[in-house]
Parts: sequence; C-alpha cells; structure tokens
Amino acid sequence: MLDGITSGWRPRLWAVLLLVLGLVLCLPFAGLFLFKFYASQLVQQTEESLLAQASVLSATYAQFYEVQTGEENSAPVDQRDVTPVFPSISINSDRVLPPRPDAVPSVDLPSPAHLEIGAQLTQIAEASQEQTLAGYRLLDAKGNVIGGSAEVGLSLAAVDEVDRALKGETVSVARVRIREGREPFLYAFSRGSRVRVFVAMPVTVKDNIIGVVYISRTPNHIFRFLYGERFTLAKAGAFIFISTALIGLVFWRFITRPIHTLMQRTRSIGNGARRWEPINHYGTREIENLSNSFQSLTARLQDQQDALKSYTAHVTHELKSPLTAVKGAAELLRESEMTDEQRHRFLDNIENDAARMEELLASMRKFSLADQNANVGACNLGGLEKDICSSFPHLDIGVQNENFTLPVHQNTLRIILAHLLENAAQHEAGTVNLEAGTNSKGVWLTVSDDGTGISKGNREKIMTPFFTTRREQGGTGMGLNIVKSTVEALGGSLSLEPRESGTCFRIVF
Repeated sequence: MLDGITSGWRPRLWAVLLLVLGLVLCLPFAGLFLFKFYASQLVQQTEESLLAQASVLSATYAQFYEVQTGEENSAPVDQRDVTPVFPSISINSDRVLPPRPDAVPSVDLPSPAHLEIGAQLTQIAEASQEQTLAGYRLLDAKGNVIGGSAEVGLSLAAVDEVDRALKGETVSVARVRIREGREPFLYAFSRGSRVRVFVAMPVTVKDNIIGVVYISRTPNHIFRFLYGERFTLAKAGAFIFISTALIGLVFWRFITRPIHTLMQRTRSIGNGARRWEPINHYGTREIENLSNSFQSLTARLQDQQDALKSYTAHVTHELKSPLTAVKGAAELLRESEMTDEQRHRFLDNIENDAARMEELLASMRKFSLADQNANVGACNLGGLEKDICSSFPHLDIGVQNENFTLPVHQNTLRIILAHLLENAAQHEAGTVNLEAGTNSKGVWLTVSDDGTGISKGNREKIMTPFFTTRREQGGTGMGLNIVKSTVEALGGSLSLEPRESGTCFRIVF
C-alpha cells in the first residue's frame, strides 16, 4: 500500500449523486423551518397595524373626552412632544408571555362621562372590527372596561401591559394564544399562529392619563398565504422535481456513464486486450482528456511490453554465442594434450567473449535507464559545445543556432549527442554538424555527418535492438535504441533523414 493511502470505506458515485439530488429536493422543505423568521415579520406587521389603530382610537378618545368634560388640550398639536413608536415584538426569543389574565370585577365604577365615551367608541370599534378582526377594549383611568367588543364593566388593571399603559407607556406584547379546539397539524410549523399580539396605548389630555386603548389580534400565518398560492406552489414543486431529474440526467450523461465506460476499458486492458477502444460519448472535455491520457498510457505500456519481449529474445540470442564459445573453450582447456600456444589462444577467446558480454550488459543497463535519464528541462547547444568537442577530438563539430533553447535537460542532451557522435565516429565521419530550429511540428535538432552513411537495405533495421554492422569490432547495436528510447520518453521522435551521402538524424521534441 502506498504511503498516506488508506483503504477505508468510500461511497459509490451513484450514492453521491443520490445524496446531492436528495439535498436539492430537501431545500424547499427546509424552507418550512424558516417560517419562524417569516412569522416574526407577520407578528411585527400585526403590531404595526394595531399601533396605528390604537393611535387613531386614542386621538378620538381624547376628543370625545374634551367634548364631554369641556376641557381642551392647551398645547397645539405641532408643539407637543411626539415620540414615534415602532414595532418591537419578536417571537424568535423567549419574549412570548403566558395567556392574558381574565378580567376581574371593577372596584371603582367609571364616571358617567367615560361611560358615554365608551358607548360612542364601541360603535366605532364594532364597525372597524368587521374589517380588521381585532379585539378592542376601551379603558378608563382606573383600568375599567368602558367599551369595546367584550368584557365591558370588568377591570383589566391587573394585566401587566395595561398597568404600564396607565403609567404613560405604550406597550406591545405577544402572549400565548388560547385556541378553541385542536390546532391543525401544519400550524405547528408556524409559531406566529400560536400567539396573540396585544397593544396598550395611553390616552392623554393636558398631560393627564384619562384612559387606555387596549387592542389585540392574532397575526396572519404563512399557511393562509400558501393556500392562496397553492396552484403557483404546485407549479413551483413540479419545476423543482423536473429540475432535479434534469440535474440527475445531466450528471449521469456527462459524468457517471463516461466514467463507467472508462472503468470497463481499463478492465479489458487489464484482462489482456491489446487495443484501447475509443469512447462514444466523453461527456466533458476533462473526461475526454482523461480518456486520451489512458489511451496514451496504455499504448506506451503496450509498447514497453512488446519492447521487453523483443528485447528479451535479442538478449538471449546475443548472449548465447559468447556463452557457447566460453563453454566450449573451457571444455577444451581441460585436455592435457593442448599446447601452450593453443591454451593461450583459447584464453584470449574467453576474455574477448567475456568483454563482449560485459559490453552487452552495459548497453542493456543504459537502455533500461533511458526513461529515467529522460529529464525535461531547457538548454542550448552552446552550453555543451566545449564538452562534446573535448570528448570527440577527432571530429570537426560545427554548431548552428547555438543559443536556440531546446526543451530537454542538459544531461539528457549530452547522453543523446554522445551516442550519435560515437556512431558517426565509428562510421568514418570527419565532420559533424549540429543544428537546432523549430517548425509547425515542434522544436527539432539534426545531427548530420559526412561518414560512410547507411545502405538502403539497412535503413529499416538500424532501430532494431542489437542490430549492428560492426559486430566484429565489438559493436552492440544498442546506441540508436538508447537514443530512440530517451527521445520517446520525452514525448519526441527520432528519424533518419534521406541523404545521398553521410547520415542525418532528426530529433523532434
């Protein structure tokens, strides 16, 4: 197991897809739990409406009182201290009070003036209640109910908000609503349907509190709005389900199916298939690039496997001859009748064959390390000119475009040039020309010499492992293969250019 990689449980792709689609479907239902915030807004809207109604009734109450008692407010309206009252109730906290206490019998009876005012204001309240659905209580300065929709003749002075209003404070509170009958199930999602808003506003004449306007109402709830928009919501729900299905289809068409096809292709290659079958539908550009990478990797591994098989066969053949010679010479050396001259000759043959095998093994090692030596980088011929000229003093090496940048590491280029220059020297070359440039196919490098060249019959064989025309001189036939493997590991190619005389190799990076 690789370092840092554990074999823990991992979900399947379809499971991740179902989870994502499930979350998408849950988003609308999660909105039900956001009704608490919207319910607070509805409560504050109700409070604002009650405050407006209470202010109108309070002003009317004061005018009726002035008419009944003959008193008038001494300060003009525009000179009074006006303090705006804004909605303040929130049901997102623990500010919802218990149900309102019941009214109790009055201790001090209201004055006749208040009773007359109460009768007049009750007519206004009853007419308004048909439209606003609010409950009205009109109180005198002692907290007695002098008019309104109910509890007339009783006292609400013990109620907290009424007591505070009698002291000159406008109070808004939310109390738990007492329902008659069982609450509908859906109302449990909206806390606003389980409270009732109460507003108590003092009525002042000449800075004296003469009474209180006490109004209450249950806030509207979200389900009434939803029911009114049920057809629109049904369309929205259908759109959500269709959108979710389309998301799943797109995910399956562009991601899941191409990935499963890639998995099938890789399994077939692992089971022995030699050819990568292209995918009919790639889905996305990234999956297409991934498929192309798999195809390139498969082709490269297949080429390496074929090269290994061919290489093994050539190695076996190449080592068989020197091993057979060494074995035969050893058997002959065991004979006592052999002269000293014959014995030395056989010993020389054994040394030569051993040197041959050592050379073959060294070439094989260089060939096997060709991929590792292929390092990408940047260099130019000018940085290597002095080094290669000193390594091959018998060659007249010319360099053109010496400052042109090649996409290869300097050490890798040194290995490539060493094999090509050695090959030129072995074929009686006196002058070698190195030239770099670029064209539509990429950056290129040519190595041309004036040696004996390559015959037409051998042009197709020179890239074959262990092919050499200098076997008697110790040639292994691996130099060009090492160059070819190194260049291909860099993603390039090595080719033989047609020439009437000499030899020219072209490397395209």
